[in-house]
Amino acid sequence: MATWKEDTIKALENLGGSAHLSKLLEEVSSLRNGKLNSHWQDTVREILYENTSDSKYGSGKYGSGEDIFYSVEGKGKGVWGLRSFQNLSLRNTLFKLGTEFQTERKRTITNPKKPSIPPGNELAKWISREIPKIFNLIFKNELENYQVHASAGDGQWVSAPWIAILHPKVCLQPNGRISPQCGYYPVYAVSKNEKLIMFALGQGEYNVRLNFPKDVDHKLVDGAINLRKKIPEHKKFFSNVSKTVLENKNKKSERWAKSTAFGKIYKIKNLPSEDILKKDLIDMMKMYQIAIERGGVSESVSQNISFDQDQLSTGYEKKIIKHINNENEIIQVDPKFIRQIKKDNNYTCQACGLNYEKVYGEYSKKKDFIEAHHIEPKFKVKSKADLNKKMKRKAEDFAILCANCHRMIHRMMRKENDRIISLNEFKEKINQKFKKNIEEL
Repeated sequence: MATWKEDTIKALENLGGSAHLSKLLEEVSSLRNGKLNSHWQDTVREILYENTSDSKYGSGKYGSGEDIFYSVEGKGKGVWGLRSFQNLSLRNTLFKLGTEFQTERKRTITNPKKPSIPPGNELAKWISREIPKIFNLIFKNELENYQVHASAGDGQWVSAPWIAILHPKVCLQPNGRISPQCGYYPVYAVSKNEKLIMFALGQGEYNVRLNFPKDVDHKLVDGAINLRKKIPEHKKFFSNVSKTVLENKNKKSERWAKSTAFGKIYKIKNLPSEDILKKDLIDMMKMYQIAIERGGVSESVSQNISFDQDQLSTGYEKKIIKHINNENEIIQVDPKFIRQIKKDNNYTCQACGLNYEKVYGEYSKKKDFIEAHHIEPKFKVKSKADLNKKMKRKAEDFAILCANCHRMIHRMMRKENDRIISLNEFKEKINQKFKKNIEEL
């Protein structure tokens, strides 16, 4: 059986290298399967005192001479850590990142317009290589299926460093690379003045900029709002931090902050305890998992419209599908309004006159299947709206169409570089004999 010293060390290793004495005692008890004597807690305390230079007993008559343990938050706080794990402290890691970066950046820059990172720079290597290792050691279980990325810059110093925790599928770029440029993820972002660290559920811009080049700001803000709505549980642990200023007069930094869903702000010179920082990360990972399960930044859990397999066979059709899916996001903002428009039109296609009940009979209990087409493309509608203001819609903004007409109007719009095609113009394009046959049903 292991000695008390061995179990005390093992217990702290299992707890990530540091823990309050109460947690340490629980873990020792667990390791010993409850096989404890009446004074076992005193034994553990003696092991700690006799093997640390932080105690007079460690170097005194009864000390072992080994400096194995240390007082994480100072004497009398009851939080113990392993010396070998001292650099693995989350608190120490964040403090070092938040206090040493700007000094090193300034020291090494010779050309302000091209702030190159010197080859082999120790701090840059520590950030990109060691920080992910530290996180994975401290949070072995919580981060098992995630990737930790940290950066001082790619060849050139960034204005401020960051640490991101990425889900391999959520943050997957088209080229197969897992990157914080896309998706959404928990992230630590240090303010340029090194006063604050923002810990938040943030978003990457890559996919947004690719899919909505004229609507990046609105789309990112929408994504943050959708995450807050989908995860009301976040209010138990975090708050809205989107108005935090990380860097003055920097539009990119301001836009990124606005894209955060929720989080916490830490003062670097007064960071919370190790236990609180660890709990915050664990709580954030739970919120991240919930976000993934509930559809992420989209306005609904699933926005896909069903298509036949032959429709998915060509790249041209995929572009049309993408257009329709993007449009579906704006339609789902106010589903009651859309349902009313469908009802007012008797669930009948305004273009060709098709009514599904007449063709298929009792196809469902509600018999309300029909699609809503937003006549003006999303990016044009939103460009006219004030940021975070609710957009006003009228029934005239929509056309109620059958699935076939809905696909066709998008094909025609795509063919003409997204030119808006009115309902009347589209109706004129439909074969009159076809429309007459539908009327006779």
